[in-house]
Amino acid sequence: MVAGAALDLPEAYTIWLHARSAVTRATYPARIDYTITVSGLDGTRVATDHYRASCNPNDGTMRVFPISDEELAQPPPVPHGANWSVAAGLYGAFVKIPVGRPASSPDLLGVPLLQPTYAFGLRYRSQTQPVGTDAAPPLPVISIVSTQSADYRVALIDTPTIDGVATYHLALTPLRRPKDNRLRELWVGATDYLPRRALVSGNFTTRPLVDVPWMIDFGVRDDAPYISRESTAATLYMEHRRVIRSTVIAFEDIREPSGIYDRPLVEPAPTETTTLLTEPAM
Repeated sequence: MVAGAALDLPEAYTIWLHARSAVTRATYPARIDYTITVSGLDGTRVATDHYRASCNPNDGTMRVFPISDEELAQPPPVPHGANWSVAAGLYGAFVKIPVGRPASSPDLLGVPLLQPTYAFGLRYRSQTQPVGTDAAPPLPVISIVSTQSADYRVALIDTPTIDGVATYHLALTPLRRPKDNRLRELWVGATDYLPRRALVSGNFTTRPLVDVPWMIDFGVRDDAPYISRESTAATLYMEHRRVIRSTVIAFEDIREPSGIYDRPLVEPAPTETTTLLTEPAM
């Protein structure tokens, strides 16, 4: 870049609108299979969990095998003894308080019910197409116009290159609902406007994950964005006195299904010892 040279750059909010339209226009296969890898430093132990998963990006359904490859290879010991609790009564009401330290989940952050096509609010919401024998096929999207009020104030920071791709680097300041509108910085391709990187103020749906910043890296395949990894440099103070650092969630081996499955994929439910790692609906 020549010092002092004027750049013919689009206005920042125009870049933002182009990015939202590009993400909304992106198309995905009816089903994709992938592996979710969750890793981090659990106290002083390096922990890595791999989960098999599958999703339909078009209707949002997904399934996961709720036992990681590592746990399947080496199941945790079966606990012995009794779980004690104390019940106290006051005016006919009873409170049951467990005694002792509860068992922690074998999963680092919980069973990940996550999709690599999640868009962090970039995708415009569309009216649901009715399903039925008489339903008309969806029309191709040519352009997208939003009449909703703005969620962010947008500024252009710079134009860096990421992995060989020229990008626009945007700063996003939420104008309302900052907990829902979590984007704070966004890097989009200068030619296709698809996201390459994003900084969000919080991630997922549970504390402390929602209270710390996360960096999101995207890859593009077949003109559609996929999350490649989500990472945070913040220390996570979890339940059961667990401290987790250097947390990374990666989506690997993304592919169309082969039709061969060696284990059942289900939609797991949270239990007393199992939590789910999920994203809010957007």
